[in-house]
This record gives sequence, structure tokens and C-alpha cells, in this order.
Amino acid sequence: MNFLAHLHLADGDPGDMAGGVAADFIRNPDLPHLQPDILRGVMLHRLIDGFTDRHPITLRSISRVARVMGWFSGIVIDIYYDHILAREWSRYSRVPLPEFAARSYRVLEDHLPLLVDDARDFIRKFIDQDRLNRYATREGIEDTLARVSKVIAKRLPHRAIPLTDAIPILIQNDAAIAADFHAFYPELMAFVAEKRLR
Repeated sequence: MNFLAHLHLADGDPGDMAGGVAADFIRNPDLPHLQPDILRGVMLHRLIDGFTDRHPITLRSISRVARVMGWFSGIVIDIYYDHILAREWSRYSRVPLPEFAARSYRVLEDHLPLLVDDARDFIRKFIDQDRLNRYATREGIEDTLARVSKVIAKRLPHRAIPLTDAIPILIQNDAAIAADFHAFYPELMAFVAEKRLR
């Protein structure tokens, strides 16, 4: 899942929200140095990603773009699932998306001093660009795919492809991917709720 889903699944807990967004920038040696509430958010993020990556519905969505995107199909679907969540937000939250985004940004701002440098830099730009609200638009998703493409090109220059190449096939398969998401996301919400009870 991508950042909007991680923030939503944090269920309003500030540490889980901050840790959920920062998790991709935190390596195992960093874990002992984190505040306990942020560490909990990082570990929740990892549980969510593991559940998502292995789920047959997610794998079905990935297969819908695999012919074009290959190894990067999972990344594309993670981002597109956030697009579906954002544009159909009222199905999953009574709080309007702009209000949820504003609160999320405040929480992330408050936790910036407690995060590793890479996470701080990313979150600062994430807030300034209002990524959460932009996920609801096709242009916002295209921009996100373009930005992630640049990061991949730096890390894996020999394997990188423009993730924006996925846009036509995502549009073509939008109804099917949305149906996958709406079948999958309630299961993910139930999984997270169960983990919280333990």
C-alpha cells in the first residue's frame, strides 16, 4: 500500500501515522533508536505491506499491468490503489479527504524532528506538494509515478523504466482494478484491526 492507505489504517494514532510514512526510509539498524510509538508505526507498515504483497486479490491487480510493467507492477498497483482510495474516500471515512489530509500533515510536521534525515526530507516535500489530495486526480497519480520513476532510475539505472508507461493500461483496466481494491481493502482493514487488538 502507499502513503494514503498507511495513514488511514493508522486509525488516527500519531505514532502509527508518522511511522507508517517514514517506514520506507528506515533501515533495521535505525529501529532501536526510534521512539516507541514511531517504531510501532514502522512495524505496522511492514505488516501491512507483507499482507498486501501476498494477497491473491493484490496479485490479480498486479497481473493486470504485469505485461507492460514487469517487475515494477507491484509499485504501480500500490500507487494506483491510493488513487482509488482517494477518489472514493467517502466509502471508507466519514472525514472528508481535505480534512484528513490537513490533520495528517500536522501530525507528520510534529514528528519531523524524531525521524531520520531521508524521511524528513521526503515528508517536507510530500506536505508542500499536498500529495494526499492530489492522489484523487489522474494528474496527481501521473506525477507520483513520474517522481517514483526518478528515484528508481537513481537506484537501479540498468532496470529502470518510466512508470508513467502504465497509465494507458491502468485507465483501460480501471474498473477491474477498482473492483479488486474494494474487495481487498476491507480485508486489509480487518487484518490491521486484529493486529491492533493483540
